[in-house]
Amino acid sequence: MNIRHAQTTFSSSPHNGVSNNFVEHLSRLAQERPHDRALIVVNAQGDTTLDYATLERRSRALASELQQRFPAGERALILLDNDEHYVVAFFACLYAGVIAVPVFPPESAKQQHLARLLAIAADSQAACVLTSTTIIDVVASASKGFGSAELIPVGAVDESRAEHWVEHRPKRDDIAFCNTPQAPLPRPRG
Repeated sequence: MNIRHAQTTFSSSPHNGVSNNFVEHLSRLAQERPHDRALIVVNAQGDTTLDYATLERRSRALASELQQRFPAGERALILLDNDEHYVVAFFACLYAGVIAVPVFPPESAKQQHLARLLAIAADSQAACVLTSTTIIDVVASASKGFGSAELIPVGAVDESRAEHWVEHRPKRDDIAFCNTPQAPLPRPRG
């Protein structure tokens, strides 16, 4: 599979007031503008708004959970819809030093949809799958196909875990995420 990597740093000097990476940037915004709107999610259930303090606290809580279970540099599939849990999971990976591998949730529990997902999980060598309880129910039949990867429902992580987060500062050449092809790849023949 074709996997592309992205790095987490900004081109800036520490002396110009600009953060060097996303972890520093979100932390600074959470301190300087805690109640400002950081994220608005609009979907059929209505609008969900997170301020910077809440986004950072939830990200640190999940990052703490990841740090407890996995060393920096491991990979985590982010198997979520585009909502606040997705954003928290992505930042949590950055905060924990875990490499995010975003994938779209399967359209259904049909074998061809799950096969694509399991191929990405195997190829990325994911240590865990950051997902929701709803998606866990959909992929339950394939959960053995994830091998030793742990299924972690993002919304179930207790926010008080944020206090247990051990500060991680991404280095300039750390990998932030792996981009994988989302379409099924043909199997070689012949």
